[in-house]
Amino acid sequence: MKINLNEVLYAASLGLDAAEYEFLGVTPGHSKRIAALSIIVGKAVGLSDNELIDIAAYSILHDNALTEFNQEEIEYKKYNGGRAYSQTDFMIRHCTIGEINTKLLPFRTNNRDVILLHHENADGSGPFHRTSQRTPIKAQIIHLGDMIDTHFNLLDQSAENYEAILEYVRKNTGTLFSLEVSNAFCTTFKKKHLKVFGFDNLDGFLRSSIKHHEDEYTPQEVHNLATLLARIIDFKSHYTCKHSLGVATKAEIMAIHYNFPQEKTIRYYLSGALHDIGKLMIQNSILKKPAKLTDEEYLVMKNHAFYTHEILKNLKGMRDITDWASHHHEKMNGQGYPFGLSAKSLTLEDRLMTCVDIYQALTEERPYKKGFTHQKTIEIMQEMVVNGELDGEIVEEVNAVFRFYHLSDQPSVTEILRAT
Repeated sequence: MKINLNEVLYAASLGLDAAEYEFLGVTPGHSKRIAALSIIVGKAVGLSDNELIDIAAYSILHDNALTEFNQEEIEYKKYNGGRAYSQTDFMIRHCTIGEINTKLLPFRTNNRDVILLHHENADGSGPFHRTSQRTPIKAQIIHLGDMIDTHFNLLDQSAENYEAILEYVRKNTGTLFSLEVSNAFCTTFKKKHLKVFGFDNLDGFLRSSIKHHEDEYTPQEVHNLATLLARIIDFKSHYTCKHSLGVATKAEIMAIHYNFPQEKTIRYYLSGALHDIGKLMIQNSILKKPAKLTDEEYLVMKNHAFYTHEILKNLKGMRDITDWASHHHEKMNGQGYPFGLSAKSLTLEDRLMTCVDIYQALTEERPYKKGFTHQKTIEIMQEMVVNGELDGEIVEEVNAVFRFYHLSDQPSVTEILRAT
């Protein structure tokens, strides 16, 4: 399957930034601005075309473990009297988890320790006490971009803001930033570059400033990409920490059952992993609410399917994946959301994704319920068929395929299909 990884990550950054805003208060566009700054400085220090492609991707992913760390900290508090991690422990843990996560993807150059050490200071005062001599140049550059975007409003194009940024970098040369990275920034970054960070200009800069390639991904590499993105999505809430991967796995099983071609099966798996990416835009007070949502909260929650569409819609060559992912709450009777599509507008793949998502959600534990058995789940789905919401033939196929599926001892795809 051909994928432009950076374009996928640029799209996903909308959700990543929303999560980072909720947890850390950073402003929208944070990771893209770091990518732009990293490209500017990367060119100045002589990074190759492939290294520039990778540093842009790593800039987007620099805090990919934030949602996962948040769940880890919740568990930590349970056993430590409500005490949270220290700031240093926070940096160590989310950098460590993020480093492990990015190893899933096939990047173009050596990126060892780039995520792990992106909070290191040049003088060794960072969380891992690595000086600039022992920190990869890409990690140093991302650190510079992160610190600048955290401390300054890069949407402010005034001469005063520009001079203040340069003064900040110069003042912290030798402590926060190495002489090499500091000089590269100060000699390259011009006042005109502030225009790059405007919301209307940022995407264009990212696309025009480095080369872009569609690479052929193996099925395993697509699975790895899907796994990384699903982990970011699912760890937003403890109760959905396996939901997207569960939907992706079951979507793949059903795709094989329906004899989809191999590439279509892979694309269907990826769409299952991405179907809830819009939930990164929904605040945790709603996602984690242990009681029934109010009408107003439910309207906010429903927006996640539209956000999924908005995040994915501009991905070249992935219209099918965007539709399958964002139509997972549409219903046969036209009473679904976000587009109110009815049976005549819903493909087999759309209808199937809806059924897979509902099956996965009903069998999972949530704040307000235990996970239902397979039999109870199918009974509920059959009632939805009677109400005109679901495709009855697909529900019966889901019943036939997953009646042997046990959440406590999950069989492989091959074992499930052999059993049917």
